[in-house]
Amino acid sequence: MGYSNMRNIFANSVKFGQSPTRYSRVKSEDPLDPEMPDTLRRGSVRRSREAWKSPLLVLAYAVLTSTITCLVMWTFPPNCRRGAGGEGPLLKTPVPEFPKEIRMFELNTMYADPPTPENNQAWNDLLPFGRGYVFVENAAEYGLEPGIETEYGEIYSVALYHQMHCLGLVRRNFWRLVDGILNNRPGVADEARAEVQDSHTGHCFDYFRQSFECSADMTLEWPRTEKDGRRYQVDGGNIPHVCASKKALKDYMDFAHFNNSHNNDIAA
Repeated sequence: MGYSNMRNIFANSVKFGQSPTRYSRVKSEDPLDPEMPDTLRRGSVRRSREAWKSPLLVLAYAVLTSTITCLVMWTFPPNCRRGAGGEGPLLKTPVPEFPKEIRMFELNTMYADPPTPENNQAWNDLLPFGRGYVFVENAAEYGLEPGIETEYGEIYSVALYHQMHCLGLVRRNFWRLVDGILNNRPGVADEARAEVQDSHTGHCFDYFRQSFECSADMTLEWPRTEKDGRRYQVDGGNIPHVCASKKALKDYMDFAHFNNSHNNDIAA
């Protein structure tokens, strides 16, 4: 997803505008009485300057420190960026924070069984409109490198849906090889050799590894109860997890998605 053929998959787009922020001018007033004698005026000015000297030095130091900090943050790689005092996001992003929900992990045979027209469609439906690509305005403000150019702006892949695409591709290749072996289909050995040499499938395996380590779901899982009452096997079923809200994710993708993808095959 997001490879050399993306320009053929994507043709048109819609972008969203932003309203500029307006500011009002702050008035300045002369604090000195115009009727004050000249000698007193000069003394008052000196005292005024002395009074402002320390705050100005503090302000200048703060501005200098902030400037140096910002330069350091934008010079080092993105994974080194932190907010002040370690608080706030590590990376600037136009993507909002999503509310959480509790979701129970359970086996769904629609996604586990061998391919059928029905479950193939269910897998394809895991990708939103636009195949998981969204518009980003002023991407450089978020430290992003250039995206895929479209007629109306740049689009970027959302990692979640890149991961879904990779999973769909591995699923397709797995069942294709299983079918070839079980049915003694001619050429299956050649397909297997091609899979060994295919960098795309290998890319997906390593991408999964990094994605799992990054998201780091630390939910504690207990063993299932066997028919004889023993509990020793952990299969991940009937375990509640704290997850990003599916509705919130869908709402965001409906709002920001690239709207002219002509390919709805998750494995394409």
